[in-house]
Amino acid sequence: MNAGIIPSRYAKALLEFAKSRSAEKQVYAEMESLALSFSLEPTLRPTLDNPVLSAKDKKDLLHSAIGEKVSAESERFIDLVLENHREEYLQSIALMYQDLYRKANNISVGSLETAVAVDKEVEERIKEMVTSHTKGTMELKATVNPKLVGGFIFEIDFRRLDASVVSQLAGIRKQFIEKNRRIV
Repeated sequence: MNAGIIPSRYAKALLEFAKSRSAEKQVYAEMESLALSFSLEPTLRPTLDNPVLSAKDKKDLLHSAIGEKVSAESERFIDLVLENHREEYLQSIALMYQDLYRKANNISVGSLETAVAVDKEVEERIKEMVTSHTKGTMELKATVNPKLVGGFIFEIDFRRLDASVVSQLAGIRKQFIEKNRRIV
């Protein structure tokens, strides 16, 4: 089977199961935590793929990756994945579940990168502006990158607004090189 089909089917099934138990928000938070664990700990995936490791050990490892308390829905899902030997797809399943949940609940994902930290009030105003246009909610991740010198980079879904000083300087440099090429 195609590597994209398996995670997609498992994620859809998990979302439907969680909806039937009114636990899709809790499972969403757990899948978010699991996906973050995969990205922060690169040895998690090879460890889960190890055939020598018992199913119980893999289950314990996944519990610690998800967090302190795991919902009954995620617990059953982990059992299903381990029983069917699909642990190699868990990271993709977690990411696809997040995408499906966001689409179903009209949640936009955005990031704000600035040269200095911004107030929570500014973040809330940005969220309000986006939600007024999208008629949904927004998850905003703010990060600080001193290399921007000033300004900001704002991304939402697949759109990007780069108003950083470093990109403006790069644009000026490019224009300068273009003009000097024509002279010579």
